[in-house]
Amino acid sequence: MILGQQLEHDPSLKKPQRLFFILFGCLFLIAPFYYQPNLGGEGLFLPYNGAIWIVASWIIASASFLIYKNQQIILPKYWLGLALLPIGALVTGFIADKNNPTEWIVRLSVIMGGYLFFLSLFQFQLKSKHIERSLYIILAMGLIAATYGIIQALTGASNLSFLMPVSPNHLPVGIFQQVNLQASFMATFLVLTYYLASRPSLRSFSFIIQATLLIAALGASYNIATSGSRVGLLGAALGLLCLFIGRWKLFRQTKIIFIALIIATLAGGILGKSGLEKTADKVDRAIGGVSADVRWHIYSLSLNIFAQAPLIGHGLGSFQKVFQEERIEYQQQTDSSLRSAPRFSHPHNELIFWLVEGGIVSIIGILAAAIFTLVQLFKAGWQRGWGYSALLLPLVFHTQVELPFYISNTHWFLLLFLLFLTHQHGKKSITTEKLSMAAQRTIPISFATLSIFATITLIQTQIASAGIVSYLQRNQSQPQYLRSSLESAYFREYTTYLLLRRNMLISASKNNKKPAQDYINWAEQSVKVTPAIVTYRDLAIAYDIIGKEEDRDQVLDKALSMFPTHSGLLELQQKLRIKGKNALKAKNVESSSQAQPQASQP
Repeated sequence: MILGQQLEHDPSLKKPQRLFFILFGCLFLIAPFYYQPNLGGEGLFLPYNGAIWIVASWIIASASFLIYKNQQIILPKYWLGLALLPIGALVTGFIADKNNPTEWIVRLSVIMGGYLFFLSLFQFQLKSKHIERSLYIILAMGLIAATYGIIQALTGASNLSFLMPVSPNHLPVGIFQQVNLQASFMATFLVLTYYLASRPSLRSFSFIIQATLLIAALGASYNIATSGSRVGLLGAALGLLCLFIGRWKLFRQTKIIFIALIIATLAGGILGKSGLEKTADKVDRAIGGVSADVRWHIYSLSLNIFAQAPLIGHGLGSFQKVFQEERIEYQQQTDSSLRSAPRFSHPHNELIFWLVEGGIVSIIGILAAAIFTLVQLFKAGWQRGWGYSALLLPLVFHTQVELPFYISNTHWFLLLFLLFLTHQHGKKSITTEKLSMAAQRTIPISFATLSIFATITLIQTQIASAGIVSYLQRNQSQPQYLRSSLESAYFREYTTYLLLRRNMLISASKNNKKPAQDYINWAEQSVKVTPAIVTYRDLAIAYDIIGKEEDRDQVLDKALSMFPTHSGLLELQQKLRIKGKNALKAKNVESSSQAQPQASQP
């Protein structure tokens, strides 16, 4: 409320800046908290991701109109070096010959869209105080997210399922539906709280703003502590360490608020101390080495896979396939915790992920963007450089131990805004006057069209997701709910699986084997790209229905060689063995009765 009044009476706010704050508020205060019942997972399976991309597309389109109106494009000093990241991904997609088409399109769209969003922020010509108020908008989002986590930790949010995800285990999963995502966001939120407290402008703000920072520190530290997340705790610790190193002199100038923040942070940690015990146990297991934490096995195996195709990798979207295949031999050679691990779609390390899928070619772009950002941090000066580094650290650290951006696009856009904050110094403008008027008009028209298309498509995606949930909630008895998802390119593969599986199981009781063969035809191709456990399980069932026992056993053995301790596969194997024994016993009884001589007639 106070921030809104300040913005309303700020004479430095022109139309572009007012438009920015409207859109930025939608991006971080409305879109991230859009919720509807969903399947979980990642990408557009989570409803808030679609909502965020809708608003992001509006920001990109608005920036394109500003370029047309001002006849100039404003760029960061190292824009070309940063562009090597999307260029590297694009080149990798074209030169590799084993890409997963759907994954390739989605991945490149996220990267290219992210880079356009990053450049778009510069077109609004924000001044220092505008950027500071943008950070307070993110602070407001953090307060809402922290409240979600507190409610989930204390009550499980079972009575608020219409508003937020339910947490049966009373873990603070937030709107993100994953505890480490909530924890890393809270770590960034906590560092941001201290960063804002270190800014000289805080002295001119009201007591309410200062008190809000204390509440933020309390809520963030409680969420981190009670989550039991190593990612959150280490990210917050590293971020605050960098902040104290670089901005200690500024903290000394505001001793009272600084000490109050420390007390609030410690109080939140004490209130959530039960989670800290879990964190300590996890750290002990991680330090224990390869036999202690499955991540080290994932890293080791992934690097071995990278060595097989070091230059261009195995192709975008190939990780699931090659990792699951290679883990068979690895598990046979080592009695590791990887045997009991689920299917992995990511090695829980972003650099290793790109090494496997894109090879050295793709990693060059990532490293180039990182190097130019480090140069920018160095040139920003001691206080700013350490301050920006502190804000970036929790999210960057999270990318090296998990896959935050594939699950939550909120984290992706937050990182992009923090990179904008880092690269705002030393901007340059390039005139577009040399372009023809037709070319100048093409820019905003094109991006406006793309924004409209993206908005419509993403809304349809949300409808498709809701249809799948409705279908599953009704015991898969009403396939009409799947019509919209079958028409969605994003959900079509999963919807096809649901429909084929349903038809196969229903027809099996009627001795109709054609649906089982239809499932086999689809599943044999699907597991070559995505070796999902449920697909293998149902493929074995399909082969059993049509009487191909040898193929059934081969499929099941292949699945168990990848996932040897999976209870569902082991139960199916046991049922099929019992079924086979009963069938053999019945056959022996029948043969015995046929071989018995008939009684002689009197």
